Amino acid sequence: MFGKDTKTPGVLMPGNPKVGDKFKSEDVSQDIHEEDEVLSLSETVTVPAGTYKNCLKLREKLADGEIEHKYFARGIGCVREVPAEGDVLP
Repeated sequence: MFGKDTKTPGVLMPGNPKVGDKFKSEDVSQDIHEEDEVLSLSETVTVPAGTYKNCLKLREKLADGEIEHKYFARGIGCVREVPAEGDVLP
């Protein structure tokens, strides 16, 4: 991502992600940045909108040190986020 406050372009998602890939999707300042790592390419995720197979699981380390996990379905985008405080799905 690249914007008016961002000096260095970031990578939202590698074009052909592989397990172990590391990148920064946001790198604005010391207080606003994320360190991302691809953990899996084969997750099955069920959410109220449906079940998605072969999802990418991403670990995001935020500037404050908290860890979040995000799941991306091919052709859809982010289908689930699990914040540091834990899962919010019923």
